[in-house]
Amino acid sequence: MAAENRFGRRTFLAAAGLGLALTGCATGTSRPSASVSAPSGTFVLAHAARPAGLDPSRRNSQETSRVSAQILEGLVTADRSTGEPAPGLAESWTVSDDRRSVTFSLRRGVVFHDGSALDAAAVKANFDKWQAQAESDESWAPRCAFATTFRHGHTNPQVGTAYAGTEVKDEHTVVLRLTRPYTPLLTALTQPAFGIASPRSITDGSGERHPVGTGPFRFDSATETAVKLVAHERYWGELGDVGTLEMRVIPDADVRCAALLSGEVDAYDLVGLDAFGPLARKGVQVLYRDPYSVSYLGLNPSATILRDVNVRRAVAAAIDRSAIAKNLFPNGTNVADQFVPARFNVDGDDLAIPGYDPQHAKDLLRASTYKGQKLPFYYPRSTSRMYLQEPERVYAQISAQLTRAGFAITPVPVDWEDGYADIVTDPSKDHAFSLLGWSGSFRDPDSFMAPLLGNPDSQMGFADNGIMTAVNRAAAMETGDARNAAYKALNDRVSDVVPAVPLCHPVSAVAVNSRVASFPLTSTGFERFNELQLA
Repeated sequence: MAAENRFGRRTFLAAAGLGLALTGCATGTSRPSASVSAPSGTFVLAHAARPAGLDPSRRNSQETSRVSAQILEGLVTADRSTGEPAPGLAESWTVSDDRRSVTFSLRRGVVFHDGSALDAAAVKANFDKWQAQAESDESWAPRCAFATTFRHGHTNPQVGTAYAGTEVKDEHTVVLRLTRPYTPLLTALTQPAFGIASPRSITDGSGERHPVGTGPFRFDSATETAVKLVAHERYWGELGDVGTLEMRVIPDADVRCAALLSGEVDAYDLVGLDAFGPLARKGVQVLYRDPYSVSYLGLNPSATILRDVNVRRAVAAAIDRSAIAKNLFPNGTNVADQFVPARFNVDGDDLAIPGYDPQHAKDLLRASTYKGQKLPFYYPRSTSRMYLQEPERVYAQISAQLTRAGFAITPVPVDWEDGYADIVTDPSKDHAFSLLGWSGSFRDPDSFMAPLLGNPDSQMGFADNGIMTAVNRAAAMETGDARNAAYKALNDRVSDVVPAVPLCHPVSAVAVNSRVASFPLTSTGFERFNELQLA
């Protein structure tokens, strides 16, 4: 996730596969829901930015998703090891033969943090809310998870909705209907954005400031620098070891490291490049996520000069992506020739993105319409992202390489907290180049292709009808060789038109102190802290 819609200081302080590889059905075993004593353990995690709101259905923000994943639960959850769908608030489900509906059977005895009961009407209230949000005129609406997953709310005829509605069959049974098959539906529903909120919180509109769900933790308080959660004594599942969970905002990676070493925090995310050595020498455990994000150089399609494909190819040829991956990202980072990570084995067979060749870049530029115009290059300050841990360093190297190739660069640094992601995903702004990326939120190529290139309002802003059609056709295909071939062909096609320059698929890392016996690491970064084990 990347176009992380800004929450804003004032609002924050106010709070102060159809995984249809999937055959017919899945089942899970319910656990007791009786009240139990809350665990006494405390845990403090440092992350890099304030949540961009506390409602994940509205906000594509890593921090929002991390907080909400403790409070809200979905019908389906992701297996921590495989990412495959597993029972959540639905203890079982059945997929229709035509792959256009899924019938979910809800767990009995589950209660929201406000004391109301989970039932099919509550699930429908959430889907109704998500549908309305996607159809709204809010600036973030076309990129919210419901809009990108169900292709809903777009006016372009190439992007017709896949959502046909939600039906309450009885108190504990709900049916989700589609207009056409969507192969990764169940996997997509594991996203925190599809966490089920209390209908009362939907009615009173408090979910952005004070989310109310069924999860193992309930919202306690928020300040400018931290969100505090406490264990939900009536949770239907396992509460684990942590009774009080604090997620603290520390934007600077070096300060996060110092906070861990001093005992101020118990763990911190997004270990900076300069910290790996010192942490190893002190015997601190560092846990590495598999590469499941992509960093890229954004090219604004509204910048007249960048409509020339030779200019875009010159940009790609000017950048030494191998050196950037090796020198400016953690070990294990892969160079990116496309936007979908390697784990899906859908690498294009005929990728056309130019490799590093400064002379070729100069030749392309001379043959292009570029005549030395100044090009604003936006980059974020005061942050680390899963896809871009050291943005200032990456900017410095890329801008130097572009300058040597003959581009005239105007640097435009913007603090992340000042709405950087909103600015550089708005084609009407004056940026030509920008540093950004995307972190996958469920296990399927569509987790990257749909939000980046699947609709006219996608994060890259590159509205190519042929590519949009191919993205949506591949998403509907049944799992198998034909679907893989479709994604390979799509990757080839995208690499030929260069809507942006993929840089790398980065590794990210979490450092933990000696209090941690087992940390529930996930490639998406949506760890569930009731699964954390303290020593």
